[in-house]
Amino acid sequence: MGKTWHDFDDYDQIGSKYSESFLKEQGVRYGLDPTLPRYQREDTGSQEAFDQDGHFYDDLMKRANNDYDFRRASEAARLSAGNVDYQYADKKWSEMTDDEREGLKREEHMANKEAGVIPDPRFANVPSAINSLEDLFYANKFMRDTWEDEELGDKDYKHAYGTSDQRARVKNYWVDTDRANFLDNQIKPEEPESSTPLTDEFAQKEAPLSKEAQAAQDFLNEKVDAIRDGSYVASYRRKASGTGTNDDNESYSSQMLDTQMKNATSGIDIDNFTAQRNELNEEIQDNFTNKLYRDNESRFS
Repeated sequence: MGKTWHDFDDYDQIGSKYSESFLKEQGVRYGLDPTLPRYQREDTGSQEAFDQDGHFYDDLMKRANNDYDFRRASEAARLSAGNVDYQYADKKWSEMTDDEREGLKREEHMANKEAGVIPDPRFANVPSAINSLEDLFYANKFMRDTWEDEELGDKDYKHAYGTSDQRARVKNYWVDTDRANFLDNQIKPEEPESSTPLTDEFAQKEAPLSKEAQAAQDFLNEKVDAIRDGSYVASYRRKASGTGTNDDNESYSSQMLDTQMKNATSGIDIDNFTAQRNELNEEIQDNFTNKLYRDNESRFS
């Protein structure tokens, strides 16, 4: 079986031999009837070319441009690919070689140079609109290549332009890819790091505490909870009488304070200390009484 246009990867391969069959087949898939008198002049005995007036071609372009699956797929593909740096941004037009200028206009170069970026060249041959048979060829190629490269189905891409279901799957693939990239590229707010300023004036709203402040806050919360449920025992709080010593509840600080008190008071004569304290109190009382008597005596003398 010989080749047909379905096997070609470049529009230039179609040539005049396949152009009419390509035109008719594309029109049929978009619902046109090439046998209508509008598209074929009445036979006068001569072999005239198909669609000499261009009506079939014009109607095909209108319908192809309304191809939602391709239009949406190509749009989503470009959005998902984004932009890349323009490699000639640092060159003047006069400095570029003929190879570098190939397929590029001076106005396009100036616009790209100013922007510094260009659309990803992966889709350079994918038309943004279908205005010619060449555009239509590369639109079909884009859809077919996606189907095959991304392995979207087990069946071959039918007739190089696909069934309605195949084209819908290609469109959905690019839409989902673009949506996923958009969500991944959303700017995520960085979690602020706080040094825990002393005043709210300099504190960032909802900023996390520093490690030291968070540890202190956790300690405070723990003690407040213990006080509320009655399990907290502090060294400065007197235990209720009759409770005795509970090693499980007694805090380490309480134990250390008891030890220090015992060490500080060891060797003290309690009876002698009490007697000295009483003598000092009596001396203070006598001095106060004598001073009061002398003051009164001098007042009335």
